[in-house]
Amino acid sequence: ISPLFGFTPFPYDWTLEAVKKTHDIITANSTIYALHFDNGIPWNECLTDAPFPKRVQKSWDEQVQSIPKGHKIYVGLAPLDTDRKSLASATGEQEKIAMPKELLNVSLDDPMVKQAYLVYARRAVKQFKPDFLNIGIEVGGILMRDSTRWSQFEQLYEYVRSALKKEFPDLQIGISFSLGHLLVEAQAKRAKALIEQSDYVGLSFYPSASAFDEKFGLPPYGTGADAWRKPLAWVRAYTNKPIAICETGYTTKDCDILQYDLHIKGNPQLQAEYVRDLFEIAERDRYSFVIWFLAIDYDKLYEKMPKGSEVMQLWRNIGLLDGELRPKPAWEIWKSGVTHAPLTEYPLK
Repeated sequence: ISPLFGFTPFPYDWTLEAVKKTHDIITANSTIYALHFDNGIPWNECLTDAPFPKRVQKSWDEQVQSIPKGHKIYVGLAPLDTDRKSLASATGEQEKIAMPKELLNVSLDDPMVKQAYLVYARRAVKQFKPDFLNIGIEVGGILMRDSTRWSQFEQLYEYVRSALKKEFPDLQIGISFSLGHLLVEAQAKRAKALIEQSDYVGLSFYPSASAFDEKFGLPPYGTGADAWRKPLAWVRAYTNKPIAICETGYTTKDCDILQYDLHIKGNPQLQAEYVRDLFEIAERDRYSFVIWFLAIDYDKLYEKMPKGSEVMQLWRNIGLLDGELRPKPAWEIWKSGVTHAPLTEYPLK
């Protein structure tokens, strides 16, 4: 079975025109549609199995309408907050609301957390009917930031995974890690048992952001093409499980993130080389799917972001089209790969 390739529908601007153009471009140039939910959970309603808040349900309904016919579907869910160690924040009619008192300072394997998260994941499956479900976006962060909670997460994961597997036996259920966390030997060892229980192991991987990851204690990826070839070869040797790239990208513009005293280098030709390698590696190593996180640079959206959003520059220019929808060198390679045309037609300069 050939790997699937797709994008998230993240738009390059907060306008209806940008949302529609993004949707049309990714629909025509992908075989899998990715939905990435990393912005809180309606815990109050999940605790009591009540209907979701209208704002949340409306958003889900709209996303269902956007799924292109004929595409496979990947859904990623995040039980952890963006710090990748705390329980995901609560959401409701406002994007962020107070956490229900029952879930304040509880362990990740608390029976109420397990049951509520199962309700949430089950509803996602019934609503979106995914082929692939990730019930732990980038959970490896716990291993570095609060490793005492890893065993708690293992209990939560297995509870939800096994319950869903009984209900939906054909559903491919997995988990994702920032690839850098798996390159730390102690973390890879602890993660192995959970990965082996899963149908696939998912990766978040941005080779151009190696310097950023190094700031948080992760090993460097390498330089040039080694920045992706070596880490991806390591993952294939680490596990026999199917691999899925749940989010990836490579920036084509330099950026300075003063908050972390970082200069990140971008390179359109290295992006093109990475894209071509991804198709070849995915085929060779039997990947389930690859999600390039953004199709189009979000320059326009970035200008509207509040002060203090500097770190968002890491992903601002990872699109295969620039902010004016002009193709970068990688775009023809991507289109060729999706249609299984010979990649040799697009030699790298």
